[in-house]
Parts: sequence; structure tokens; C-alpha cells
Amino acid sequence: MTGKTDQKTSDRERPLMEATIRIIGRKGLDGVTHRAVAAEADMSVGAVTHHFGTRDALVDAALDYALAREVGRLRALALSLQSKAFDVETWIESLVSWYSRELKTQAEIHIACYEAFLAASRSPAHRPIVVEWFETWRQSAELALRAAGSSDPPGHASLFVSALIGILLQQLAAPRRGFQKEAKAALSELVGRLIAKK
Repeated sequence: MTGKTDQKTSDRERPLMEATIRIIGRKGLDGVTHRAVAAEADMSVGAVTHHFGTRDALVDAALDYALAREVGRLRALALSLQSKAFDVETWIESLVSWYSRELKTQAEIHIACYEAFLAASRSPAHRPIVVEWFETWRQSAELALRAAGSSDPPGHASLFVSALIGILLQQLAAPRRGFQKEAKAALSELVGRLIAKK
């Protein structure tokens, strides 16, 4: 799905996708108009409407683009963390450090992804890429939890991912200075409790 979405996005459409994602991150879906995207991308309104005749088509394409790109980035992160999966504390610390940087520098991208999750609850069209997003994370967490001695790596990985998503959403909605320390402590405690239940 990720590759297909990337192939569908032409070089001319990519700046429009990026601009739309930034607007969604700052103003939500209601902030997306052809005129707003044109101004953000420094293009003419005609150029936007040429590629995306309706606002809904523009929003749908941007949400799919955001999720597909994020799946690719998550896969790259998961690969980079594989060598640390056998030391779960190091794995969690690296994971939280990555997200701490991300939420400071690219919050708009992550907000747009949460908007896409909500869109998937209303439209089946977005669900396959959302499922792929969750599955990418679940597989990475399962590897780490299996190495830690989990008695139910798939089930425990699902719980870990749900907790991580909630922690990230909370930070986006109400940023805390101690996010990195608090998130690491919470996820480490969760893993400790899951592993203890053998």
C-alpha cells in the first residue's frame, strides 16, 4: 500500500500534499481549502484544482499520503531499533527519544496522522493504510517483547502500541516538559508488568 501511494503521488502533487498536511496539522480538516493550500504551497489556485477538483479529493489524498509516508518512516525506525530490541530498556529509550524530537520538530505531521485515524473511522477508504500503520508498530514491539520474555508477544505488543499512541496523543494535545522522562518511565513500567504476568 505504501509503495502504491508513493507512486500515485507525482512530483507536482507532492508539494500540494505537504502543504495540505501542514494545514491539517495547524488548523484541522476544516482549514483545508483550495485557496489555503495554494497559498501554503506558493502555487496558483488553478494548479491545485487541476490536480484535485474537489476539497474532499484533496483531503483524502493528503491523509493517505501522510499515513503512507509515516509507515515508511516507522519501518525505517523499526529497522534501526532491531539491534536494541534485546535490551528492552535501551529500545524504549531510543523509541521515546525519537518521538521526543519528532513532536518538537514535526508535530504537524503527527497531528495529521491522528486526523487520518479519525477519518478512517468514517471512511473505509483510509482503513487499509491505517491498519498497515498499526501493524508496522505492532511487529516492532512484538520483536522487543519476545526478546524480553513475554508470554504473549502479539497480545502484549498490541497493548504496548495502544499505550504509546495514547501517550503521544496526550503530548500533542497538552505538551509537558518532562515528556521524555515520563513516557520512558510509563512504557518501562508497562513492559515490566506485562513480562511479569507469565
